[in-house]
Amino acid sequence: MNPTTLYLHIPYCKQACHYCDFHFSTKRSTEPAVLKAMYSELSLRAQQQPWKDRTISSLYFGGGTPSVLELTDLSRLIDEAQSLFSFSPSIEITLEANPDDITPEKLDAWHSVGITRLSVGLQSFDNDELQSMNRAHDASHSEQCLKWIAASPINNYSVDFMYGMPGSTIESWKRQLDQLATYLPPHVSCYALTVEEKTVLHHDVESGKTIMPTDEVVVAQFEALRTWASVHGYDQYELSNFAQPEKYSRHNSHYWSGQPYLGIGPGAHSFDGKKRWWNVSNNTLYGQGAEVPSEQLSLTDLLNERLMVRLRTAAGFDWENDLPQHLEKSLEAMVRESVQKAESTGRLKCTRTGFSIPPNQWMQSDAIIADLFLSTEGD
Repeated sequence: MNPTTLYLHIPYCKQACHYCDFHFSTKRSTEPAVLKAMYSELSLRAQQQPWKDRTISSLYFGGGTPSVLELTDLSRLIDEAQSLFSFSPSIEITLEANPDDITPEKLDAWHSVGITRLSVGLQSFDNDELQSMNRAHDASHSEQCLKWIAASPINNYSVDFMYGMPGSTIESWKRQLDQLATYLPPHVSCYALTVEEKTVLHHDVESGKTIMPTDEVVVAQFEALRTWASVHGYDQYELSNFAQPEKYSRHNSHYWSGQPYLGIGPGAHSFDGKKRWWNVSNNTLYGQGAEVPSEQLSLTDLLNERLMVRLRTAAGFDWENDLPQHLEKSLEAMVRESVQKAESTGRLKCTRTGFSIPPNQWMQSDAIIADLFLSTEGD
């Protein structure tokens, strides 16, 4: 059977981070209705194609902060999914967790119900940065939780880290990386802090209360990150993701392959290979069984999306595997012409089977990819 992934969105947090624009709530009164609706949605999707004929290779609890769930609810969600879907014998089950939720007792309990991997929302070792983002933990939590994880039965984990933080410099960022080197987690997801509309951070930047570092500083921090990762044996296998050999994120790698994936819960997205749909980002309406809108993707849409996800990876775009089937030859010719032009200017490089963005151009990846997109007018 072909592998696929299952994402479960748990839309609850202890408190709101100032930069976050994901769907979440700090009020948990809707939790019983949301969980009940998630069980129903799991049962419904398990009877549909392509999910009924595919093996789940990765189950991922995201949010929100799924580590706030009671163990009984976490266990039941895993058991329900396993009873409805075909699980791979080597399935990777990841739980997103914040440092302040992690204790030795919880690590043992999570492992006992099937969690094999953690994604830890560390973000920073700097207390001022953590406080400015309204994180629920401090630097001591960050360090302590990493020590506890190292001694726990869950030996596979990822750390979320951020650069481009307010007030940060190249030097302060290098100090953060030196601190992370003390622990050398198997996987690091590292993102530049972006200012999203309708967030507290956006308001503070617009009002002048918060000053973000310049683009030049952010680029230098990214290059320092790449150097640090190389020195410590990490593969940069995607723009923002670094892993020790054999520790790539199975879940995210599947997303970047352009293959079908299933999302359950409020705000979750799904893709069956041709059609995309998304659940309402409202806990009350989701619990009441709100209508699920969908979008049929044209061959041009599929091509553009594959360009977008594949060119964020070190592997890049593969002509044979990534071109949508039945794409018109004239459209393929247009893409090949654009690729050839970008290669001639050094914005793309040839691989044995396709093309990729050179590492020294990755900070310009959005613009490079956008130049390759085909117009969807008339589709």
